[in-house]
Amino acid sequence: MLLPDPDDRSDAIAEWVSVEILPHEREARRWLTRSRLPVETDDIIQEAYARIAALDSVSHIRNGRGYFLATVRSLALQHLRRTKIIRMDYLADLALSQIGDDRPGPEAIVWSRHEIQRLILSLPERCRDIFHLCRIKGYTQKEAAEALGISENVVEKQIARAMEILTVRFSRDGDAS
Repeated sequence: MLLPDPDDRSDAIAEWVSVEILPHEREARRWLTRSRLPVETDDIIQEAYARIAALDSVSHIRNGRGYFLATVRSLALQHLRRTKIIRMDYLADLALSQIGDDRPGPEAIVWSRHEIQRLILSLPERCRDIFHLCRIKGYTQKEAAEALGISENVVEKQIARAMEILTVRFSRDGDAS
């Protein structure tokens, strides 16, 4: 039996596809069916797999699901463009059946970072300084204790206190207030 060559990019991409893409095939098929586009679902899915397999690398892809679903949508639209005759109700249905991306948008990310920063700044000074060294700058408890001239036990307790305060404040009413 031949073992896969670890330097073979096709083996790496095939493994990535089986983990990151294959679980989302059903979702892509459902979307194509619900969109009522005049396309062959199997052909679109197959072409999406072929396009991904033709990539030199998948290291640039951060969200396999999103990439696969966007590829399927793009291929369906290309197919519609090639047919040259498109019923208007297909376009209306397509606009209403966008594939959702469950990742937070840039505004939500910026807002969350701002809120977390605000919450960290609201910590008591000593607690905030220790939290900043250990959780933001990556110091170990021992390194933080040495830098601040305190015991590791104090660092440990202050980190626990900071986490408790932040958890309570962040979870209050489901937001950061």
